[in-house]
Parts: sequence; C-alpha cells; structure tokens
Amino acid sequence: MRVLVIGAGIVGVTTAYEFAERGHDVTLLERREGAGLETSYANGAQLGAGEVTPWPGPEVPLLALRWMGRPDGPFRLRVKPDPEQWIWLWRFLLRCRNSAREERVLPNLQLALYTRARMDAVAEKFEAQGTPILFDEERAGILQIFHYDRSFKEAVEGADVMRRAGLEQRVLSARECVDIEPALGPAYQRGGIKGALYCETDRTGDAYLYTKALAEGVTRMGVRFVTGVEVERFEARGDKVAGVRTKDALYEGDIVVLAAGVGSAALARQTGVRIPVYPLKGYSVTLPVGSGVAPHASVTDEARKIVVSRLGNRVRIAGTAEVCGYDTKIEMARARSVLDGALDFMPQLSDVADKAEYWTGLRPMSPDGSPIIGQAGRYSNVYLNTGHGSLGWTLASGSAAALADLVCGSTPQIDLTPFRLKRFAFV
Repeated sequence: MRVLVIGAGIVGVTTAYEFAERGHDVTLLERREGAGLETSYANGAQLGAGEVTPWPGPEVPLLALRWMGRPDGPFRLRVKPDPEQWIWLWRFLLRCRNSAREERVLPNLQLALYTRARMDAVAEKFEAQGTPILFDEERAGILQIFHYDRSFKEAVEGADVMRRAGLEQRVLSARECVDIEPALGPAYQRGGIKGALYCETDRTGDAYLYTKALAEGVTRMGVRFVTGVEVERFEARGDKVAGVRTKDALYEGDIVVLAAGVGSAALARQTGVRIPVYPLKGYSVTLPVGSGVAPHASVTDEARKIVVSRLGNRVRIAGTAEVCGYDTKIEMARARSVLDGALDFMPQLSDVADKAEYWTGLRPMSPDGSPIIGQAGRYSNVYLNTGHGSLGWTLASGSAAALADLVCGSTPQIDLTPFRLKRFAFV
C-alpha cells in the first residue's frame, strides 16, 4: 500500500514510521527544509502522562477576562475578523465545563501511556540496530507544584482519577518537593509552595532532536522524505484521493494522512471537510545550565502555567497560550514573561538569563483538548492525525500506531472512538 503522509513534525514522522514498520511504501511530504522545524522545534519537552488534562474548564473564561490586556498573562485572546476563529472559540467555550474536561482525561491518558510504550519499543529497535535515537531524554519525573491550598486540593482529588486509570502520582509536601528537586529550594524557603503531585514515570526530552533522528531512521527504512514542497491540491477519483499535487510534481498514493499541524485545517477544507483545529501560540525560552542548581525533574507551575525541563546541558522553559491566528512574531514582553515566571521560583537561573534563546510556535488545538484521529469524511482514503495542541510530543507515537493499525485493518491497541472527528458533529 502506498501511503502519503503530509507534515514532518513529531506527529507526521511517527506516522510515517508506523506505516513503514508495517511494510508499506511511504512518502513523507514537508513544506519546510527538514523535519520538526515548526511546533515540534522548541516545545516544553514534557512527555507527561500526568499532564493530559485538557485546557478548557470552568475557570478559563473568568481567567481569560482577568488576564486580558496583560502582556504577561498566561492566556490572551486577540479577536480577528476570522469566522474560523469565532467558531473555534464558541466550541471551546462550550467545553469549559467540569464534565466536559473529565470526559477527555481518560482517553488522553490511555493514549499517553500507549505513546510511552511505543516510544520504548522504537528505542529498543533502533538501539539493537546500532543507531540509537538520542534526544536528551531525562527520566526524573514531572512535578506539578501548587501555590494555593484550593488548587492543590483539587489536583489531589483529580489524581485519584488518574490512579484508578493506571497512573501513579505521589502527593508531596513542600519539603518533599525539594527532596525530589533541589532546584526548588528558593521557592520552598520563602513559602511559595503548598505541595505538589509527582509522577515518577513521566519523562522529558527534546522533541526536535527526536523528530529529526526518527526522520533519518525512517529514510533508512525506505521512506521517501521530500522537503520544501507545498501541497497545492488533491487529485480525486470517485470517492478517493488518488494523489496530491505540488508545484512541480504529483505524488500518488492509496492512503493520504493529514498530519500537518496547524496547516491540517486548510488541507482538509480542500477535500471538502472542515475540522475544528486552530492555532494557539506559545513561547519557550532555552538557557544553558549555568553554575546554579538546575533542575533535573521537570516542573510544572500550575499557577503561572509554565513548565521547566532539563535537556542535557540546557534548560527549557515554556508557557502561554494566545488565540491570535497564524501570527508567529515574537513579542518580547510575552517571551520575557515566560522567563520571568521561571526566575521567580528558580532565581538561580538568572546568572544565564542574558543567554536566553526565545522561540514561539503554533500549537494545533482542537476545542476539547484531544487530537482528531481517523477517517476524514468525504474521501474514504483520507485520514486525520492532528489537533494534539500542547500534547503532540506526549501523544504522537501512540496516535501514529493506533491510526496505522486502523488503516491496515488491525484492531488498534486503544479505542479510537473518543478521537473521531464525528464527536464535533453537533457542537
């Protein structure tokens, strides 16, 4: 079977791998000059099964109003004359309920745990071949720290749901946080931590390095990786797409997978299908480790909505969500607010702040915080693997494996019903 995968971010490259692993003829098309150069390039680095709770919730509308106009606000809305944005926002607001959030947690968690298993299997295979995938992985767990008693109590109650689903999270006192991660010492000493949840089995790693290395690996497996090409239109024959046309060539295939991140919505419209995927802009800052106590465990600051992760001799800080269309311009006030938020509880990083590298990217977000995986609708051989939002790194390998099983006629290892496009039919 000839498979065309559009998009070479972490989702697209893992999709190409899973189809190639099953013995199919795969072509991977990417508009940039290489793999992982957009959303996957400098994300928050967390491979966190304990971090899969979706963003929409009952507290979000009020917080969004409170943060509106603040350059350092974790969430910002910039309304545009764009019906696509308005429709997405309406769908997002409809999901700002506890019941809607809880509905998504278990499917996301199952997919995250499956991703972990698939990544381990892929690592074992490449290690055995003498071509290990190196991506500055850390297996020191992820700490979610809380500054307020109320939010900490709510998180502890939510951890019970995770535990029943198979993910162990330890409830820690402020003192125990420092025992796990000494870099939190300054925050503890001034009473800035009420407690934390700690998932010891969560990990971190550089998504770009992984995507790049896996792209090289799938090329060795026989995948045709074509860069610098933009899909201009789809060539249809009856109820199927026979191929995709770029400026200079026609690429034919039996199966087409749209895994192009924020570009997936425009591509899907060309096939007559509208998918509710819209960009949420986020920022990251990368620092050298420096001479102070740098973290090894990844830390999520739930109040500031930022994460801090160790990547070899670097520290990655990421955060903010901005609904502003497809703008990728770096606004230094917002970029600096991410760094300042981390320095507030890890001031020892300030000695390397002048070496900060700032980046911004667009997360392909669905309104309910779960990806869209499965058949696209109008054409029977077009499939979607997109809408992962901030969870692309955490969910990519599992999404790819489950989709490949579905397309190839095998029973996926997880139930894909919660991720079908049809779930948005009436909202």
